[in-house]
Amino acid sequence: CAELNRGGVWQARLRLTCQHVNKAVDLSSVKKSVLSSMWSMCTDCLKERTMIDGEPAASHDILVCLKCGFQGCNQSGVQHAIRHHQAFHPESHCITISLITWKAWCFECNEELSTHCNKKALAQTLDFLQKHSVKTASAISPKIIKLREEASDYPDPSRGKSPVINSTLVPVKGITNLGNTCFFNAVMQNLSQTHMLIDLIQEVKEKGHKQKICPPVETNLSPLIATLPGPEPLTAAMILFLQSMKEPGKGPISPKILFNQLCQKAPRFKGYQQQDSQELLHYLLDSIRVEETKRVKAAILKAFNNPTEKTADEETKRQVKAYGKEGVKMNFVDRIFVGELTNTIMCEECEHISTVKEAFIDMSLPIIEERVSVSPLISFCLDKKVEKIYTSARKQMLISLLPPVITLHLKRFHQAGMNLRKVNRHVDFPLILDLAPFCSASCKNLAAGERVLYSLYGIVEHSGSMRGGHYTAYVKVRKPSASCLTSTPSGQWVYVSDTTVQTVPESRVLNSQAYLLFYEEMP
Repeated sequence: CAELNRGGVWQARLRLTCQHVNKAVDLSSVKKSVLSSMWSMCTDCLKERTMIDGEPAASHDILVCLKCGFQGCNQSGVQHAIRHHQAFHPESHCITISLITWKAWCFECNEELSTHCNKKALAQTLDFLQKHSVKTASAISPKIIKLREEASDYPDPSRGKSPVINSTLVPVKGITNLGNTCFFNAVMQNLSQTHMLIDLIQEVKEKGHKQKICPPVETNLSPLIATLPGPEPLTAAMILFLQSMKEPGKGPISPKILFNQLCQKAPRFKGYQQQDSQELLHYLLDSIRVEETKRVKAAILKAFNNPTEKTADEETKRQVKAYGKEGVKMNFVDRIFVGELTNTIMCEECEHISTVKEAFIDMSLPIIEERVSVSPLISFCLDKKVEKIYTSARKQMLISLLPPVITLHLKRFHQAGMNLRKVNRHVDFPLILDLAPFCSASCKNLAAGERVLYSLYGIVEHSGSMRGGHYTAYVKVRKPSASCLTSTPSGQWVYVSDTTVQTVPESRVLNSQAYLLFYEEMP
């Protein structure tokens, strides 16, 4: 009996007992081995020197043998965990725990196990491994924090000054999993490294912030200085979370306050079921956008002494509407993430052309069967290859407004009849992406022949299958602006899986199974 939820993850009834647990779980041996070994690294890969840029070749999914503590990889082609089970007394070395999904598996039963069966042996071992993972992550964080503290504009906490959010190097801290919330944690790691978000959210965080609203010239209205009220609950929780991610000190950080506030706005995320990272990003940004729009409108009405439909004359209504229309565009979500597509349809019979403009927070790109890269995918979607509709019209979509941060969504989950399947095919993606070929001729601030370069700074990765998947993040710790437009901006890539944080080489990032790609505009 199984049930499919929207996050693309199957939840199955688990066996409550396993006859192999008594022989195959030895907590003391696991502790001894884990404490004396390199954490989350395949033991055999290290012995065989199967390395790429200083990292084990297949260290994405590590399984720990609960009999002896052996750490083995479980990647296709290099399955040291399975070889270990087959070689060392299979029946007593048959139970493992994944360091990514934290699920127990018995090779003999060929089934996932409940961690609460048989005298809590599995639960105790799982508890030890998770605590050890947190300690290891904390031990890594000073290296990242040291990069941050080299910046001179950070105040000294010992002098009683509170830290201020700005765009210097942002430390990377682990985020506690509240129960199947890896889809949320992976997105938040990327937002925590979005420099423009850190800057703009700092501007509007305080009650009493003054915002200048300049309506279009044709309205004949002067600029309005609106005094904003305090942030709404979700936005306030977001500010608090980003502040915690940037403050000095070790992780991990609990996202409970922010996640609970989001669940108030979007009840679909209640219940701690696995969900979809792209949908999470949409709901989060949309909900914050609604709160900020409400905040700006309240400030505008206050500037006009809070008029009502009955008390306001027609001129007051006109002015409030004009300021409001312009003011809502100034929220930080629109200023950072929202772009515009122009959809052009031409009738082949009468040659009539109609255009429709639509806003987007991300661009969803279907994955075609052949091995491809991101740029051809964008061409396929925004189709330079003009798409025919029925037999009498042609359709073309081009970007007419580029946002400072653009998110590309690789559509890995596909509906096939009654079934939902995942496309595991690797997609090549560039570190520097030129979006000029995909822009319309009328795209704002784009001259003919000019390149529009975006630099990759974050990834949400989905590993595993429909039966059991896990979301992780790759983020780039970097300076706020690039010094050279022709080369990749310098920085250090960091892999984050909930509370596990570790620096990784660029090659591992490029080989990831990307689901969301975060690019920022280069100066």
